[in-house]
Amino acid sequence: MNKIKTAALITAAFVSAGAGAAEVYKTENASLSVYGRVKAEVLNGYGYQKISAKTDREDHPGFSLTSRLGVSGESKVNDFFSVFGNVIYDLNSEDGIDADDRLKIRFGYVGVRFGEYGELTAGHQLNAAYNALAHVDVFEHFGVAGNGASLDTYGVGAAVRQDGIIKFQEDNLNGFSYAVAYRFRDHGDNTKDGIAASFGYETPIGLGFVAGYQYNKAIDDTPVYKVDENNGLLKLAGVTGDRTEAIFGAYYGTFDKPGFYAAASYDHTRLNSPNGLSDDETSGNTAAGFNGDGFDAVVSYTTPGGAFTIGADWGYFKNNWANSDRDDAVNQITGIALWHVTDQAYGIIEYVDNFGDGEHRTAHQDWLSIGAVYNF
Repeated sequence: MNKIKTAALITAAFVSAGAGAAEVYKTENASLSVYGRVKAEVLNGYGYQKISAKTDREDHPGFSLTSRLGVSGESKVNDFFSVFGNVIYDLNSEDGIDADDRLKIRFGYVGVRFGEYGELTAGHQLNAAYNALAHVDVFEHFGVAGNGASLDTYGVGAAVRQDGIIKFQEDNLNGFSYAVAYRFRDHGDNTKDGIAASFGYETPIGLGFVAGYQYNKAIDDTPVYKVDENNGLLKLAGVTGDRTEAIFGAYYGTFDKPGFYAAASYDHTRLNSPNGLSDDETSGNTAAGFNGDGFDAVVSYTTPGGAFTIGADWGYFKNNWANSDRDDAVNQITGIALWHVTDQAYGIIEYVDNFGDGEHRTAHQDWLSIGAVYNF
């Protein structure tokens, strides 16, 4: 796996920012760059409603203009050490968006690079387990529907950017790569400290395999739920549960590069052994906790020269609530077409069909977006 390949996948369509970045300052030992993107798109009613936070637009299409702005810098300490920092902000000017949501940090971290022996980063970033999902998380609006963060009660799945992460990553070990991370408790969610790791190998022909794992320990006020007699969810006061997630991924090729690309992942999420329940409550139909299983698969083709890309993604995730027939699931198909006008500009059409599964998911939701993106 080439150097920081997963970092490129993290930002998907944003990766070309490096090619168009404006180098504000550069000396022999230091550099500072500014980069970003602007995206304009027309969406159908449901798509516009989701990104604009307007609840009355499901039957009416809308126009959206969003942007991102990033700043990165690096200073060379000596021939082995260098220090760097990177911050990316999401900017949204839509009417009706809360002031707190108009400018949100997407990534923000500082780090130390140890020559060709990896790098240590700290800040708001993706956890180490994300490396097992990165290769299916390549589309513009939607990806990794098979990740457990969409249906569990914590919202700290491997696909979620999180605060307080210290991560060491090495991608240059003759095809092998690994990452380990420690996450400090975030008072904005319901977990104590957590750990995560990933390990991967890419063959000389471009076929790769990655496994990831993360564990988060719950705090006392974690909202743990049980399934009640009406098949609904009931919050249990004074009950805690730890969360684990294991992911296995495989891929071939590189998305958005000439030729075929394929990737798949399997995700198992578990709310472990809730504490604070009586023996009666942990058996029968009132047991809390769940086991969730998810799958993602992506295929795409980019024409010689890289002018056009077409692709499709299928994602499925289902919660298996303990001793219950309650059915919570995401079942989603995505199609995408890209036209690369220049190295920095492209047109995009994306269609998402979330036809759900089970009585506790919306039966059918579709999203259509037609837009243009300029990276700088």
